[in-house]
Parts: sequence; structure tokens; C-alpha cells
Amino acid sequence: MQGLDVALFGLVNASASVPPRTLQFAEFASNLLPALLLLAIGACALASRRWRYALFTALVSLLAAWLLVNLIRTVAPIPRPAFYGLGIQWVPQGARPGFPSMHAAGTFAVAFSLWSLPSRMPMYAALVVAAVVAWSRVYLGLHFPSDIAAAVMLGALVSILVERGLSRPVGRAATGASVAARRRARLRKA
Repeated sequence: MQGLDVALFGLVNASASVPPRTLQFAEFASNLLPALLLLAIGACALASRRWRYALFTALVSLLAAWLLVNLIRTVAPIPRPAFYGLGIQWVPQGARPGFPSMHAAGTFAVAFSLWSLPSRMPMYAALVVAAVVAWSRVYLGLHFPSDIAAAVMLGALVSILVERGLSRPVGRAATGASVAARRRARLRKA
């Protein structure tokens, strides 16, 4: 498996001869796309209760993914490709562990949080954004493909667990409370 991981990393990691625009796009994707995705969801949440539900799920999923990635990195500090002298690391990361990718886990957790919306198109668009972020992390030499694969699975799992275990019960409680408040208001008027 490690041989395949190293071979795939070698295929994706940017060489010294890549155009500077490609590196600039990869850095943009790595650094700004996750925040822009979350901002877009927040903007949609201003207009719709379903999007507010998705935003809540996304934020909690992002926090949970961050906590789990840090826990995994503490328990099993697997180094980044540069530690092994592989490829070119275009963005300095120091000696921090790289498994799983924090950027990919968080972005995929946010993207999968949109599955509860009535239309699947926002989730598909967010998954494309997450895939571009994941690609950029390998392209910039910061992660192995296995770091990304683990992050995708972690993001999906966290998002599902948050939606089922927290967002639904909180949503039901909030809906129940608002229904009860409307009933009390009607009774007072009567």
C-alpha cells in the first residue's frame, strides 16, 4: 500500500517546472476555498430554515472533524511526504504530522453536511470544492493520497453522526418548542 501511496503522490505533486499560476490556484484552493464554501452556506442560511439546519450541521461537523484529526495526529503522528524527502513541499508545514489531512477532513465534513437539503445539487457542488481542496493538498506536497482518503472517510462519518445524533434532535426540539409557543399564544388570544 505504501508503494501505491508514494507512486500516486509522485503523479500528483507539482514538479519544479509547473506554471506559477497553477501553484497560485492550488494555494488559493488550499487556503481560501474551505472558508468560501462555509461563507456560501452561511449566506444561504440567511434565507432558509433548511440551510440554517445544514449550516449548524456543517459547523458542528467541522469542529468534530478538527478534534478527531488532532486526536489521531496525537495518537499516531504519521509524517508528511517531505519528512521522507519525497516530492516538493511548496508550502512550509514544519514537522507537524499529516495524517489525516485537516483541510480535506473539514471541507468534506462541511460538504457532506448538505446531504440533508431537499436538492442534492448543493452537496454535489460542495463535494467538487472539497475534491479541489484535497487535490491541492497533494499537489502542494503537503499530504499523501492516503491522508486524503482517510480525511474523506472521516469527514463523511463525522457529518452523518452529527446530523443524526445532534442536528436532528436539536431541530426536533426547536420545532417542538416553536409549535408549543404558537399554541400557547393562540390559547391566550382565545
